[in-house]
Amino acid sequence: MLGFLQVVRGAIRDVDKSSAAGMKRKRDNGFIEKWSYAIPVVRAWRVDEPTLLETIAPETYRPEAGQAIAVWSPQLTPAEIDLALKVRVTEVNVFGEPPVAETAGKKVTLLEAFRPSRAFPGSFGERTSNYEDGPTHLYLARFEGDGFAMMGMPKPQFDKSDLIKIGVSNDVERRQKELNCGFPPAAKGRWKIELKSELYDGKAAAEAAEQTFKNAAEKRLQSLGGEFFRGDWTAALSVFATIPGVSRFGVKVG
Repeated sequence: MLGFLQVVRGAIRDVDKSSAAGMKRKRDNGFIEKWSYAIPVVRAWRVDEPTLLETIAPETYRPEAGQAIAVWSPQLTPAEIDLALKVRVTEVNVFGEPPVAETAGKKVTLLEAFRPSRAFPGSFGERTSNYEDGPTHLYLARFEGDGFAMMGMPKPQFDKSDLIKIGVSNDVERRQKELNCGFPPAAKGRWKIELKSELYDGKAAAEAAEQTFKNAAEKRLQSLGGEFFRGDWTAALSVFATIPGVSRFGVKVG
């Protein structure tokens, strides 16, 4: 095995995500009219330990279909998926995507590398000022603007997915201002906190709810790392509504 790819469901043209060198090679070989449709890759991981595919997919892998496996191979079984998630990997750069952060996982299991990060644990006490624990909201925010441009990504045709953020705060109006304070006044995009939960007793309880959202959202949205996701806003609302302590429709932020 060489590695794993995360793809986005949506057809694109080769010119949408190919380097100039790649397109030149196609032209030079007379392939410019071939293989012109593709599915975009957004993340990739290199396998860091010698691993034979047949050890990961003993039920579905067929050696005689090796050249066609990307197109015709059946889906992995649940047991095979569990085996694949235990393979140690290192995240690598993908052409056309933001560079991999220095803090990205190296030689960790695919499960650790792919899963969204855990909520940052709260801490209270003396810093430059005193922070006290207290009633805290879970909130769901959506970026109003071109989220693809913000991520340095070309926007696929007909893609209406949103850039989404989950978080906690004891004052969501103040938090919304904090999220947007780094944008120039003339910027066309802004974060808007659309929904907030009922108050949790403290920050720890709200952070536990945040982690519950992340665990559920990674099955229906694309993780962008940390508390950020990309995907269908309706799906995000649906996940938010299922979190314990959040009313069915949440509380809309004015």
